[in-house]
Amino acid sequence: MSIQWGLLGPATLQGERRTRSLGILRAVRRFNERAVPGIAGAWFGKQLALAVLGVRVAELARAGGLNVRNIQCANAIEALGCWLGHDASKWGGHPRLRGINKLPRAHELDYATFRQPGFYVSQPMRMAVAQALVPLGLAAGTSQRFNALETTAEGLALLEGAFGSYRPYRGELLAHLVRWTAGQESRLRTDAVVKALSPNEPLQPRARAILTARLELGGPQESLDQKLRRRAALEWTNQIIKAPEKASRSWSDRPTCITDAHWLDLVAGAHLSATRDAALALLDAVEQRLALAPGERLTMVNASQLVKAELAVLREHAGEFLATKHMDREAQLFCRECSCDAPVDVLRNLLVRDGRVLRVVGSEVRPGSAFRRQPAPAVDDEEKTDAVAADVEGGAPEDAGSWPPDVSYRVRNLYLLNIDLQGRGDAGLVPQSEDAA
Repeated sequence: MSIQWGLLGPATLQGERRTRSLGILRAVRRFNERAVPGIAGAWFGKQLALAVLGVRVAELARAGGLNVRNIQCANAIEALGCWLGHDASKWGGHPRLRGINKLPRAHELDYATFRQPGFYVSQPMRMAVAQALVPLGLAAGTSQRFNALETTAEGLALLEGAFGSYRPYRGELLAHLVRWTAGQESRLRTDAVVKALSPNEPLQPRARAILTARLELGGPQESLDQKLRRRAALEWTNQIIKAPEKASRSWSDRPTCITDAHWLDLVAGAHLSATRDAALALLDAVEQRLALAPGERLTMVNASQLVKAELAVLREHAGEFLATKHMDREAQLFCRECSCDAPVDVLRNLLVRDGRVLRVVGSEVRPGSAFRRQPAPAVDDEEKTDAVAADVEGGAPEDAGSWPPDVSYRVRNLYLLNIDLQGRGDAGLVPQSEDAA
């Protein structure tokens, strides 16, 4: 099973203070964007539709004199959709529904509560897909700030295709939700509202067609190269969907739809991912040994001797990245530091990049401010973060097709998104608990 990369996986440890970026977060983001531009963390169509719906309902509410912000409204609508989905499925769990442990089982469905910070999960799906709305032409804005986004004609067409056929009580769904934001509508547990808002309810065919076109054509703020790369990646997923037995599982087997330059970015990004994950595994191993050491101190020489196996794996992955001769300077520097001849130098380089959990003092390894002396506590499923707040991505189940090792999670996300937009529902999913979502 391939290791996810990007902003997923062990780069984010329990608690904000344990986040280890190792100084390569920007490089990781660049490789993700080069792999599949413009989709952020989207892996099924309803995520995008609900985010655009949140923007539009907020626009309409403000036009009616209400003080409603995009983020507040989109988070509340997503929380409502997940609550309704859980309630309809008897809280049995589904990969597309978040908050199974966070949301209360019995609760008044009022906007004032649903919009409150802390009521729903801290990393809503909206955060994972927000960066996709402008590139796909579903929203416009002078910045990528979600509160500054405005719906476009393409975004409104998506809303009509996704929600136009649902008519709860006194008119269309959008008007129903605007009244909800004003505290004037409480009839939410209806068949129309549940089917419209629940993330595990399928999109209407027209909406799926519009999103497919957005993936192929993109928005006016994208470059031609970005559009072509996403289109090529989409074609790659089409080939896998049609003939999974012919799937390329080796970096030596480039699909004809992917250009050499695009393939280089995919290959190098995978090796950078593997190097990053190996570095984090090495630091975890050092931390475990430091916790047992007298006075919580280890000499650099002793520490490097205790993690020989981890060092060997790290050097191998770093060498594979360097062998691609990719020109990303931050990634190059990181991988050169991880492939030094002297084990002590490799360890020192990583400790300098860490600084929070572990630190180097002279010739010793010592605890940092976020050092963990006890085993990692259990984490609620919906509180697992897959990125820093500035660029939340991912969140799809890991078992999403067969790909070359360490392929960008965006490729797997696009595969699942494509399956969904083809009306195949959950055909690409293996049932999993919410910790995969």
